[in-house]
Amino acid sequence: MQAQAKATADTNSFLMTKQRQSNIELLRIVAMFLIVLTHANIFSLGRPKMANFEAEPVWTGVRFAVQSFSYIGVNLFILISGYFGIKPRFKAVSSFLFYVLFFSLFCLLGLWIVGLAIGQPLVKPEMWGNALRILTKYNWFIPAYLMLMLFAPALNSWCAAATRRQLLLATLLLFAASTYLGWMTHGLKEFLDGYSFPSLILLYLIGRYLRLHGGYLMRRSRRTDMIHFLAYVAVNTALALWRIPHPYEMSLFALNNPLQLYGTVCFFAYFTKLHFQNQTVNSIARSTFGIFLLQMHPQVMPWFRKAVKYLYGNAGHGLFSAEVVGLVIAFCIAGILIDRLRAPLWRQIDEPLDRLYHRLKAKLPAL
Repeated sequence: MQAQAKATADTNSFLMTKQRQSNIELLRIVAMFLIVLTHANIFSLGRPKMANFEAEPVWTGVRFAVQSFSYIGVNLFILISGYFGIKPRFKAVSSFLFYVLFFSLFCLLGLWIVGLAIGQPLVKPEMWGNALRILTKYNWFIPAYLMLMLFAPALNSWCAAATRRQLLLATLLLFAASTYLGWMTHGLKEFLDGYSFPSLILLYLIGRYLRLHGGYLMRRSRRTDMIHFLAYVAVNTALALWRIPHPYEMSLFALNNPLQLYGTVCFFAYFTKLHFQNQTVNSIARSTFGIFLLQMHPQVMPWFRKAVKYLYGNAGHGLFSAEVVGLVIAFCIAGILIDRLRAPLWRQIDEPLDRLYHRLKAKLPAL
C-alpha cells in the first residue's frame, strides 16, 4: 500500500513538472501577436520620414512606440526556448518540418481556391515547387531555428557543465560581438541585424542563464520589470524620432539592438513572475507557431501588406488603429484554426514514422 502511494506521488510529481506553465504559454500567444503587429507597421507602411514627422509628429511617435513594443516578439519566442531548453528528438524535428510543410502547402491551396472563385489565378505552377523548399524559400527563421534545434543538445550540455561565471562570460562575449560587430559596425555579416543563427544562440544562452542561475533580474519585482520595459520603449522611441533628422547606420529596429534585447528580457522576466494555470491558454498556445507560418508565408505576406496599406489609405488614424488590430487578431485566429487541422493529420503520420525511426535506430544504434 505504501509502495502504491509512493508510486502515485511520484507520478503526480512528474506530471506537475511536465505541466505547461500558463504564464509562459500566455507569453507565447502575446509574442506571436506582437510579431504580426510589427509586420503591420513599418514593414507594411515603411519607416516614417521627415515629411511624415513634420506633418504628424504625434502619430509618428505612436508608430515608433508601437514598433519598439512589438519588435520583441521573435526574441521572446527564442528566450522561451532557451529558458526551458530545446530537447531535440527525431519526433520534434520531424514535427517541426511537417508543421512548416503543412502551412506552406495549405496557404497555396487556399489561394488557389480563392483564385478559382474570383476567376483570377493567384498561384503560379512554380510556387508549388518552391513550397517544398521549406528550408530555403520560406523565411530566414525556419533554417535558423532548425539549426538551433540540432545544436541544442551541445548547448544544453555545455550550459549545465559550465559554472555561472563561465556561462555569463560566454554570453557577454557573444553579446559584445553581436552589439559591436553585428549592430554598430556591421563588420560581421553573420549576425545580420539579429536575423541569423548566431543571434538565436545568443538569445538561447540568455534564456539558459536566466533559468539556471536567475540572478537579480529574476528576483526583482514584476513592477520593476515593467517599468524598465516601458523605459526601453520610451528611449527607443525617442531615439527613433531623433534619428529622422540625424540618420545613422545602426538600426533601432534590429533584433540585436542591445536596448531591444534588454527590453525583451524585462518583458520576459515579468511573465515568469506570474503564476496561474489555465487549460484554455495552454491549448491555444500549442497552435501559436501556426500564426507565424501563416502570416510569413511568402504568398500570404504580400496580401497582408496590401490589406494594411488599403486600411491606412482609407481611414483616419483612430479607425485605422482599430482596424489593424482587428486584422492582426483575425490572422492569429486563422493560424490557430488552421493548426487544428494539422494536428490530427500529424498524429496519423507520426505513429508509423516513429515506428520506422525506431526500427532504423535498432539497426543503427548511433541514431
